[in-house]
Order: sequence, then C-alpha cells, then structure tokens
Amino acid sequence: MGSYVYTTVIQDWSKLDMNWLVGRTIGKVEKVDYSWFFVLDDGSSIGTESPWRLVTADGIVVTSEDDGHPAGVPDSVNAAERVIKTVAQSPVNGFELRERTSDLVLHFACDAAIDFLSLSCMYDGWRTVHGQHEVFCLGGGRLGEPRKG
Repeated sequence: MGSYVYTTVIQDWSKLDMNWLVGRTIGKVEKVDYSWFFVLDDGSSIGTESPWRLVTADGIVVTSEDDGHPAGVPDSVNAAERVIKTVAQSPVNGFELRERTSDLVLHFACDAAIDFLSLSCMYDGWRTVHGQHEVFCLGGGRLGEPRKG
C-alpha cells in the first residue's frame, strides 16, 4: 500500500522555524510556465504561482505581472533579471510572515524586499523547500506542512 501526502495546518506560527532564510542570497530566478522559482545559494527554494513584487526605497522595481511586457522600451521586461541585478549579492537579513494573509516578505541587506503574496481564500500561494522541510501558504491566510499518511 502506498503512502499519501496530507496537509497539516500550522496552528502556532511561533514554532515554525524559517530562520534558515537569514544569510542566504538568491542565486537564480526562473519562470517555468506559470511558476516562479527563487533558488537560494544553498539550494533551498521559494516557488510560487501567485504574484510577487520587488520593492526598494525608490518603490516597486518589478513584479511578476511585469514580466514580458514592453514597458515603453525596445526590450520587454525581464523580471528575473531585475531581481538578480537588484538583490543577488545581498543576503536576506530578515523575513516576515504576515498574519491574516500569510504573505512572506524577504528583507535584504541592500534595503530591498521581495513580497510573496497570497491573493486567494482557496489556493496555495508560495512554498519553501529547505532540505526535507517544506512550508506552504494555504489559501485564506493559513500555513501548512506536508505529512505522509
């Protein structure tokens, strides 16, 4: 008999350990079909099909929604390239998990942030994979972890 994967909703966010994000840098950003993958220097990743945005002190640098649009210049916007250009050499120096929405915000030493947004009451937003540990944003502002049954 095979095993099935179920979801455990995380009730107490204070016990959730995502401190592994601190000190990491983004090594690669890639769009595959409708999914975005942010691969960190240790091989960990953040993936999402939901919108995200990169913000600096000057405002919004780029969002997932901008990718491929002409933006009034000869070349279309390459969102992955803009992320790498802005934060690739800058380590994550903090993160937030926003209550009620479960948005994940990475803060970088260069005074930039990437907001991984949850915009649904039903559908998963973002997910992190660090070694064997996964955390994902469930719809409705909840967080979950996989468990085998």
